[in-house]
Amino acid sequence: MPVTPATGSGLTVELFAVAGKVPLHLERPGEAPAIAEDGTTVGACVRDEQGRTLFFIPACAAMTPRLAERLRGADIVLFDGTLWRDDEMIVAGLGPKTGLRMGHMSISGHAGTLAAFAGLDVRRKILIHINNSNPILLDDSPESAEVRAHGWDIGYDGMRIEL
Repeated sequence: MPVTPATGSGLTVELFAVAGKVPLHLERPGEAPAIAEDGTTVGACVRDEQGRTLFFIPACAAMTPRLAERLRGADIVLFDGTLWRDDEMIVAGLGPKTGLRMGHMSISGHAGTLAAFAGLDVRRKILIHINNSNPILLDDSPESAEVRAHGWDIGYDGMRIEL
């Protein structure tokens, strides 16, 4: 998608496709929804005049090789932190869908966000779009400690970020 200058700000913004689930109207009953990288789910790259980058990816179903390469060496990434584990909503009795079924990667696990970002050399990583069932929201939880041990910040209302 084209890069659009933010008039007068010195910033450019580029939207790009990330892995997400197909829209509800395209799902087939009884089948797991397909994961697509077709532009239905997008992230944004904000770049300043010095070339510093901030990526905003509030929903993502999987870390693809293309996305990993795009994020490698980024200054700041705000990334989908919806669920700690894939079956979190089911276990908590909050709904029948897994995270992947809703189009979200889990933070934990071998295919989760913590593992996917290992080795990408992102300067600052911030989890956003965090569901209220996610235990990382509890400052004294083991999950919160694990996220922080992997170099992540946990986004919060009113958080200020400087590029």
